[in-house]
Amino acid sequence: MGGINGLQVYDDGVGWVGVQPVEGALVVNVGDFMHIVSNGRFKSVLHRVVVNNTRHRISTAFFYLPPWDAKVSPLKKLVEFDHLPMYRQVTWKEYVETKSKDLSKALDSIRI
Repeated sequence: MGGINGLQVYDDGVGWVGVQPVEGALVVNVGDFMHIVSNGRFKSVLHRVVVNNTRHRISTAFFYLPPWDAKVSPLKKLVEFDHLPMYRQVTWKEYVETKSKDLSKALDSIRI
């Protein structure tokens, strides 16, 4: 069932851009949690999936989230490598509450 379009990513200044499927590939969209702990190395990407009116496709969503009281910050090894942390430590609950108020500015709100 390869070669079926549907995944789109948002590119600032351009808008929604279709992602060309790669036969046999597994696409993993990392979210804000991985963005923060990787100190920005693995980017969280605004994305969506649109319906293909002529062919079926399979998409599966899986979410891994830390407990609400978990303290989230860049991993120390990555900060040592990158020299400076990009984000301050927050609890996951604090971050999600911030994101619920303004989806597009949540990462910026914890940037150092």
